[in-house]
Amino acid sequence: MKITQISAGRDRSVVLSSDGLAHAWGGIKLIGATLPPGYPGELCTSSPTEIGHNRYAQPLPQLLNPGMPFLSIADGHIDTLSVKRTGGVLACRPVVSKERGAEHAEVAGLPPSSTQVALTESGGFALYANGTVWSWGMRTNGQLGRETLPSVSTLLDSPAAITGLPPIAMLAAGHGHVLALGHNGSVWSWGANSAGQLGTGSLSERTLPARVSLPAHIKTVAAGDTHSFAVDDVGRLWGWGSNNFGQTGEALEPKLAAAYFTKPQRIKTGFPVAQIDAGMFYTVASSTQGEAFAWGWNGMGQMGQDGMAFSPKPLRVKPLRNVTRLAAGVGHTLALSDAGLFAWGDNRSSACGAFPSVAVQVKPLAVSFA
Repeated sequence: MKITQISAGRDRSVVLSSDGLAHAWGGIKLIGATLPPGYPGELCTSSPTEIGHNRYAQPLPQLLNPGMPFLSIADGHIDTLSVKRTGGVLACRPVVSKERGAEHAEVAGLPPSSTQVALTESGGFALYANGTVWSWGMRTNGQLGRETLPSVSTLLDSPAAITGLPPIAMLAAGHGHVLALGHNGSVWSWGANSAGQLGTGSLSERTLPARVSLPAHIKTVAAGDTHSFAVDDVGRLWGWGSNNFGQTGEALEPKLAAAYFTKPQRIKTGFPVAQIDAGMFYTVASSTQGEAFAWGWNGMGQMGQDGMAFSPKPLRVKPLRNVTRLAAGVGHTLALSDAGLFAWGDNRSSACGAFPSVAVQVKPLAVSFA
């Protein structure tokens, strides 16, 4: 199976293959399952009828979409968003059967043919080939990026386009904020901002998109729980937002060290950054040489090291080489290399592919699709 996309959520992992098939493991419930050989059945017991991995702790990858190829995926706190190859965006629940795949419902009111989807904790976003962005869900903290009509009294909004943006190339969503990268290399942000994660120089949330002042042409962005990143076209890293565990990293200017940054700071890495992603209090990145690094909080083994001490300096995840893709969830990480797919970190719901008796997967574990 050739994996083309990986996504890590709160307690689940999802991958998409070149033939459009999506597999998930971790925090999903498998309907009509029998325990695999060697599975400790006394784990995660909630009732006599729901034993072990039947209760949202599934270590084995399960097919989400039999007979319905996907174009794109994004895992979130509750659902997994997916774009069908035939058009339309689906919200897939973490309840899966062998015959039908994941329980799902189409997000009504969206234009067809989205190219990327993204999720905050309670908002959904769809990007289209013409660079427009649509949003829906809870409008708390301005996370939907648009004004709501005065006549709308509910906090739940139907899909609508976000205005005031240039043509957008990619989205990155944190817990309650969103970054959008323009085709022209500009970066825009909106939503929650209690730790400066919008990079606007204040701690005030924003309902409408605001441009982030960056001194270089940006090629990719990433959003963690409450921190954000941008990588320029020569691999330099810029970060802002919360830094209480060193998750944003060490600023190039030592005098700027702080618990949070309200404006982008040049971050020391020691290597040119190829890819970056961020979780709750930690960050992972790959170099242009295919090496994997991590920094920030390490209380659930997110950094892939022998110990569990946090570090504001990037530490290499040594077993990994030739990394081509990275995805950080709330507390676990996925890495794709020419040797296969690997996972490490918080495994209490089997998001790393190990039995949930392994609460912390400290070192990268190869995920099997056999």
